[in-house]
Amino acid sequence: MLVLTRKANEEIMIGDNIIVNVVKVSGGKIKFGITAPPEVSIKREENPQKFAERAQARGAGEHHGETIKVDGHDFSRQAAKAALI
Repeated sequence: MLVLTRKANEEIMIGDNIIVNVVKVSGGKIKFGITAPPEVSIKREENPQKFAERAQARGAGEHHGETIKVDGHDFSRQAAKAALI
C-alpha cells in the first residue's frame, strides 16, 4: 500500500488519466475530488470487506488470480483496486 501525505489543494495522479485532489482538510476529515474518464468506475464504501464480498459473489466461478493482503484480510486484486479508488 502506498501512503502519501498531501495538503489542501495538492494532487496525486494515478496512471495517465486519474487525478485525486485534496479539496479540504478539517477536523480529522479529508475531502477530496477525483477526476477520471467516464469509463472508470469509482466506488465508495466505508467497509473494504464489503467490496471483497461483492467481488466474490459476482466472480463465483471466475478466477481473478492473485490475492492481496490488506490489514490482515485477503482481497482479490480486483476488489483491492476498487477499494483503493
